[in-house]
Amino acid sequence: MASTDAVLLLSHGSRDPRAAHTVAGLVAAVAERTDCEVYATHLGFTAPTPDVALRRLADDGFRAVRIVPLLFTPGYHLTHDVPLAVELSAVSNRMHVTVAPPLVAGQGERRELLLMALADSLLQAGADGYVDGLVLASAGSSSKKARLCLEGLARDLERSQGVPVELAFASASTPSPTQALEALSDKRVRKPAVASLFVASGRLSDSVIAACAGLPVAQPLGASPAFVELLLAQAKTPPAYSWTDFAPTEIRSLLRCRA
Repeated sequence: MASTDAVLLLSHGSRDPRAAHTVAGLVAAVAERTDCEVYATHLGFTAPTPDVALRRLADDGFRAVRIVPLLFTPGYHLTHDVPLAVELSAVSNRMHVTVAPPLVAGQGERRELLLMALADSLLQAGADGYVDGLVLASAGSSSKKARLCLEGLARDLERSQGVPVELAFASASTPSPTQALEALSDKRVRKPAVASLFVASGRLSDSVIAACAGLPVAQPLGASPAFVELLLAQAKTPPAYSWTDFAPTEIRSLLRCRA
């Protein structure tokens, strides 16, 4: 990347101060490993929002920025909120903006890094060789495509760990962590553990811990080495598509009218 390039780590945002603290740690960890300037932006609750952050970078003379969403699946935030924020920033005539794919969408090395991050967090939670089943807990999404991505990750985690894996969602989606544990019990799993597909601690990750009391529950991925490596891969590899590929129909129509 050129010296004028920047990376924006984009989080969902949270009222929980632990989330902003974790993102700040990720910014520092990624910045230490790249020549790019690295900044944080958040979709809500915490400043700056992506449109504000992009305008600041354009005003500072950056010519290109890579947005790396700290979002695991191609849900509503990535398909609507992110492209809308880029459009609202009105920087396309001054700066080239690309968006990295969701964290679960990657294959090859990037998938291995995500699986490694999950495995490392499980070990730190005390889930060593005696575990005979796993719950893969995430926030959840109403998007069918997002669910398919998570199901694929669950299958890969199952293969890498050699034990049954059941998905669980901390939001209103089903199955809940309790239902996932029941499904594992039906498979004669007696010593389950919980893998945590969250970037940072917050209300949803806390609810998983509460629902799985007495079990090894992994902490969110945070600035773990493998997760930082994954973010570096997201930031450095050439984009497979521009941010407009995420844009909803109404934004694409607006761009065609301007062309």
